[in-house]
Amino acid sequence: MPRSYTLNINKHSDRTKRVADRLVSRIVNQDEATNALLNVLDKQESGFYDHSRPIASLLFLGPTGSGKTSCVEEFVEGLCNDRKRMIKIDCGEFQHSHEIAKLIGSPPGYLGHRETNPLISEKKLASLRGDDMAFTVLLFDEVEKASDALWNLLLSIMDKGSLTNGTNEQVGLTKTVIVMTSNVGSKELAEKVGDGVLGFITQDRRE
Repeated sequence: MPRSYTLNINKHSDRTKRVADRLVSRIVNQDEATNALLNVLDKQESGFYDHSRPIASLLFLGPTGSGKTSCVEEFVEGLCNDRKRMIKIDCGEFQHSHEIAKLIGSPPGYLGHRETNPLISEKKLASLRGDDMAFTVLLFDEVEKASDALWNLLLSIMDKGSLTNGTNEQVGLTKTVIVMTSNVGSKELAEKVGDGVLGFITQDRRE
């Protein structure tokens, strides 16, 4: 007879506990962000997610220096001992629609069609996966600076779990975790808090 198992949603796997210990020791006062990343890991290991889309899509909001990017880097390093084993995209470099070619490659007939090595490709995504990390993390840093072309690309990825590259081929992104960071609203929030300051302050400033 086949065995039946009861899923305990309140219990983390051993690997998730190990990564959690690292995040707790390295990241301060970012419980929501770290818990979101740990839930992604449990979700991926359980297999209970929509396999036609990315495993998860997260948006981290906060002022500069609050640890948005560091959370993701520590998460990746906790899994594979290499915080650079992900695709990090500085959206400030994609403020014009034509710059999307750096991500997906130039279409035939355009300058640099064969010379462009796209940041997102099947080969690149697969090279970052392994037994220690069965998915690829895509970090879109300061996503508010992205052009409409990049926003449309992101919407397609999150909705369909794929993108069409410069040579009109489909690139699957169902084995990815999408994380976006943004500073939107930080200035307004700081003004409401008072003194225009959020985050860590010096003793002189406190006095």
